[in-house]
Order: sequence, then structure tokens, then C-alpha cells
Amino acid sequence: MGAVARYLVAGLAMALVLALWRLDHISTSLDTATERVGVLEAANASRKATQKLLTQLDTDNTKVLTDAQAQNKALLARVGTGAQRLSVPARCPVVRASPGPGRVDDAEARAELDPAAGQRIVAIANDGDEAIIALNSLIDWVNTACLPRK
Repeated sequence: MGAVARYLVAGLAMALVLALWRLDHISTSLDTATERVGVLEAANASRKATQKLLTQLDTDNTKVLTDAQAQNKALLARVGTGAQRLSVPARCPVVRASPGPGRVDDAEARAELDPAAGQRIVAIANDGDEAIIALNSLIDWVNTACLPRK
């Protein structure tokens, strides 16, 4: 075998070694890329599931708020027109001769509120109801979007 043939065989051997090394490197890169794609697909699926849950929570919480507002508005209107009267327990020094027939002497005394005062009290209670609904919505959102699911 001549010198040229030896160099040719050595060159071919070197090219084969480099080709095998490159193939191994490409295979390792492909495995890494495939693994990364799997991680990204799982993250995307998790993001989509979270978005779906958040959309459902928003729908549910909006319905709860809308229903509460409608009930509160109706109560406010009934109190304003006098159809619904509000009263509070009261202690009123009353001089009573003697309990007559059909009267219960130990019945709780109640004072009826003026409709305007009743409306103000109902409005304050409604604001509290809406704040509680908003807080519960926020808690649901944090539990869904921020805390890890098991």
C-alpha cells in the first residue's frame, strides 16, 4: 500500500469518526429538544386548563354578584315604597294599665324604621354583600391561578 493510499484510508477513517461523533451530537441535541418540547407542551396544557378554570370562575362569580345585586335592588325598592318594613327591637317605657284580652304583656317591643333610614341601612348592607362577593372571587382567583394544584 502506497503513501497516498494510507493517507486516503486515514482520511476516510477520520471522516467516519467525525461523522459518527456528529451523529451522536445531533442525536443528543434531538433528545434534549424533544424533552424541552414535552415540557413546553405540558406548560401550555396547564396554562389552558388554568385559563378555562378562571373563565368559569369569572362566569360563576359574575352570576353570584348579578343575582345579589338584583335581590338587593328589589329589597331597596320594597323598603322605599313601604311594601317591606324594617323594624328593630326597642325598649320603650310605656305605662300599661293591665294586659287586656288578646295582648301579650311580655311581647318584644319593636320600633319601625322610617323608609328613608331603612333604605340607607339596606344600601350599607348591600355594599357589604358586594364586598364579600368580591373578596370571595379574589380568593377563588388566587387559589386557582397562583397556588399549585395537587
